[in-house]
Amino acid sequence: MLVRIRTGRVKVYRLLPTGRAVTLYLFGPGDVFGFLPFLDGLGYPAYAQALEDVEAEVMARSALLRLLRAEPDLAVTLISLLGQRLRAAFDLIQALSTPTARARVAGALVPLLPSCPSSTTGSPEVHLPVSAHEFAGALGLTPEAFSRALTAMAQDGILERSGPTSYRILDPAALEAERA
Repeated sequence: MLVRIRTGRVKVYRLLPTGRAVTLYLFGPGDVFGFLPFLDGLGYPAYAQALEDVEAEVMARSALLRLLRAEPDLAVTLISLLGQRLRAAFDLIQALSTPTARARVAGALVPLLPSCPSSTTGSPEVHLPVSAHEFAGALGLTPEAFSRALTAMAQDGILERSGPTSYRILDPAALEAERA
């Protein structure tokens, strides 16, 4: 089944043999997921949980196959989306191999910068797409480790909290340097 989110947010996670849930993706409006079963005909290898009220379009594998036969150019779009998801998986592997929470947090905040509007002070504002708790989980961090990393960066003048899920980036170059 292919799912396209119209409104709301969805967390896709996998349960480890220990019973611990690991967040793989956080999806929001316009995002598409669930296409792996389309490719191999097997079930979806993870769980999806609505984080808020969600409105979505769902398409069965058989309907998607018919659509692709009728509109072959759609296959290129699907392959492009798969490529983006594969790149994101590689980025996640790299991020999870980053040893410090601070580097993981910086690495997750930097990609949010280009699409964030600047505030009246000229510093870009970053808004987390989900709660800080969910965002921390997606980074493989506890909420406490996530908060400590943000607090340390605030003390160093790199950012300041402007809301529960909002941060003003005071020194984007220093944030970028934290990723390494």
